[in-house]
Amino acid sequence: MARGFTLIELVVVMVLLALLALGTSRYLGTGARMFSDAAEREQILSAGRFAAERLVRELRQAAPNSVRIATAAPWHCLEFTPLLSSGLYQQAPIAPDSGSQLLLLHANWQANFVGLPFSIYPRQPADIYQQGGATILLSGSLAPDSDANPGTHQFNLSNNHSFPAGSPEQRFFILADSPVSFCYNTLSRELRRFTGYAFNAAQPLPPAGGGVLMAKQLAEVRFSQQAVSLTRNNVVNLLLRFASQSGDDLFFNYEVHLYNVP
Repeated sequence: MARGFTLIELVVVMVLLALLALGTSRYLGTGARMFSDAAEREQILSAGRFAAERLVRELRQAAPNSVRIATAAPWHCLEFTPLLSSGLYQQAPIAPDSGSQLLLLHANWQANFVGLPFSIYPRQPADIYQQGGATILLSGSLAPDSDANPGTHQFNLSNNHSFPAGSPEQRFFILADSPVSFCYNTLSRELRRFTGYAFNAAQPLPPAGGGVLMAKQLAEVRFSQQAVSLTRNNVVNLLLRFASQSGDDLFFNYEVHLYNVP
């Protein structure tokens, strides 16, 4: 005589199957969440590494004493002026003298240097951002090189000028035609890069234009620097903290040394 399953046996089997399905779904759900969290952390890590390394690499090319930091809610900005080239001068009008003739030593002089900011012994950010003293726009005419003195360039300024102080090493700097700012917005939690704006005596917060997005999901950004002196390099500290949905924060902490080249 054939026997079937009793109702109790069917209920027991259904309960066991439900428990097995529940355990399996929880296991798969935990694995999926772990994979999702790992993927999110990897994405944040890649984005954070890109933003931090881009900022550090550009900052290392900053002109001496051009770094300045300012905060005005919701913005926190780090500004600097990129250094394009440098050389030595044999002759320049240094106060109290005034004149228009520069005799420059530069192994790879380029025609596009004309019209760019030209600086001698900038000792503070104001010497760069308030042009007309230690920093001027290089306008005028370049005399042909002398065969007897290769690498020596005589430049005649369009107007007489007097640089406030001479460099102890007789060094000059050619600067980029625009500063660069990295600004963090505490409301949008985004870090943006700004450039292509004019030099300003007061640091703009933020500069004109929308800027380029460098990173998002930033929980905190800190810019700080140690005061520069003739015996100590400029040290800039950077802290970028990224927040993930899982609650695990990722930190990027850098200490960037900028040589105080007189």
